[in-house]
Amino acid sequence: MLSALAEHRHFGRAASALGVSQPALTRSLKHLEENLGVTLFDREGVTPTVFGRIVLERGGAIIGGFTDMIREITLAKGLEIGELRVVAGPYPSQISGHRAIGRLAARHPGLSVRLHIVNWTAAAEAVLSGEADIALAEVSEAERHGDLAVEPIAATPMQFFCAPDHPLAGGMPTIDDLIRYPWVGPSAPGRMSAALPKTEGAFGSYDRNSDRFLPRILVETFSAARDIVLADKAALGVAPPFLVEADIAAGRCALLPTLLPWLRLNYGFITRRGRSASPAMLAFMASVRAIEAETVMR
Repeated sequence: MLSALAEHRHFGRAASALGVSQPALTRSLKHLEENLGVTLFDREGVTPTVFGRIVLERGGAIIGGFTDMIREITLAKGLEIGELRVVAGPYPSQISGHRAIGRLAARHPGLSVRLHIVNWTAAAEAVLSGEADIALAEVSEAERHGDLAVEPIAATPMQFFCAPDHPLAGGMPTIDDLIRYPWVGPSAPGRMSAALPKTEGAFGSYDRNSDRFLPRILVETFSAARDIVLADKAALGVAPPFLVEADIAAGRCALLPTLLPWLRLNYGFITRRGRSASPAMLAFMASVRAIEAETVMR
């Protein structure tokens, strides 16, 4: 409320930005001023007073502390109520994340779960900012961040796959052959980008601003990449072979035998260092580990 007033310097515009009526905003400000015993904003020009500036400068830390307190209270309530916020990378979500949340929700129907599929960089940023409680994603970059704790889960080789009538299907293509065709998938982590040509071509382009390779067709989920590859006779996707085994068996796609040592998933849990794990977070992690073990056994 105070930040909106300070930014817009107008009660009507501030109320509109907050999605409330102007009278409601005025009442809220008056109530806060009465509780504090000071005037926070001069009504003429809607400018913060000296007391208003103090609240604006110190309010963020106070609100952050209050948010942490509420979080700790929620932790103590256990699994029957509350919310778990998860972000997951495109491949880990497909391998174990979706099913882990399904099992968690089935066992604890009172628990609210929020899942967002994001790229590797956004996963770490969401945990750092507090937007997510935990990430299930690529860990190679998060491992270098002092404020993040990482628990690796798997390092899984990936291979290229394509439509069965793709020009490369049935052959032994080299990397020079592969880069002649459009690639489909999410942005690659830094360790993969380092192994690819720093040029633009049919396969994609290298973004020097982010120091990251971007495939020609950039998508956020594995299922989107898979659908595009199966529909496009020229496109190439990458995946752990077991994610496309049903499509291979049904003749919908072909797996290319090219093995590249840098083309591996390296994923795990990413959390904020020093932060208590909630019962819901621990249960989610246990469910992921169980599904990963089942996948390895299969």
